[in-house]
Amino acid sequence: MTFFDLRFILMMFINRIIKGLRRQWMIIVAISDYDRNRQAAGSSLGSWESLINPMQMMLFFIGVRVTLSLLRGANKFAAGGSTDIYFNIVAFMLTGFCIVFLFRNVAIKSLSGLKLKAPLYYSRIKPLDILLALSLNDMRALATLSLAILGVVYYFTWSFQLDSPGLAISVYLLTVMMAIGFGLSVVFLGRLNKWLVKIIKRLMQRVIIFTSGIFFATFEIPAHLRPFITWNPILHGVELFRYSINNEYPIPDISLSYLILCSILMLSFSLILYRTNESLLLVANDD
Repeated sequence: MTFFDLRFILMMFINRIIKGLRRQWMIIVAISDYDRNRQAAGSSLGSWESLINPMQMMLFFIGVRVTLSLLRGANKFAAGGSTDIYFNIVAFMLTGFCIVFLFRNVAIKSLSGLKLKAPLYYSRIKPLDILLALSLNDMRALATLSLAILGVVYYFTWSFQLDSPGLAISVYLLTVMMAIGFGLSVVFLGRLNKWLVKIIKRLMQRVIIFTSGIFFATFEIPAHLRPFITWNPILHGVELFRYSINNEYPIPDISLSYLILCSILMLSFSLILYRTNESLLLVANDD
């Protein structure tokens, strides 16, 4: 076999991979459009529901933070404490919200099962394709909302800052990977005991959210108390996302390596379970 034969075989292999990935991407996009249209048809808000619902929740969290700041005697337009040096309250809360609720939404959809039964009738479409499509819709909605609100903030403050856009995109993608891995893993574990899923849902919506840095910055926490919250990889994602916007923002005990490790391990573990137990996930979706 000559060098040109090896080159031809390699090029054919690469082309097959590219075509396969392109076909898979088209499937995911088609399912995401199907889900978005289905939700729009069943809601009085139409296609705006995917933006209005998270915006309402974000405004509620901002209101809570403003109230806490007022009780502390802080300026109502500051993030409270020493975080006002780096962010105003809207930017501070938004950077936490868009990461935490990206994880929450994707993970909860994984835990709740895949409700798009119609696409499962097509042999090319697998449960993982549907989950990726739902995740894509959440990423679109939260990214659009985040960019729109940041744009409004920057317009009124006459300032624009995004020091590390590559890091911001990486944190977003790592959060989605970890959420998918977390949700799929618990779905399979929940087949052993359904109460386990309910308990984890409650813990995820309370313990994980309130230790994820939405309301506080890591450097505000005393050093001897940080180990009690830095176990949460979502906190690392939130703080790294804030750092990507303002590189002067201090992030003690925060590690990109830890976030990458947690995301890869969680996703790898879930994909192994998925590969060996895909039929269980199909059954779970019909429950």
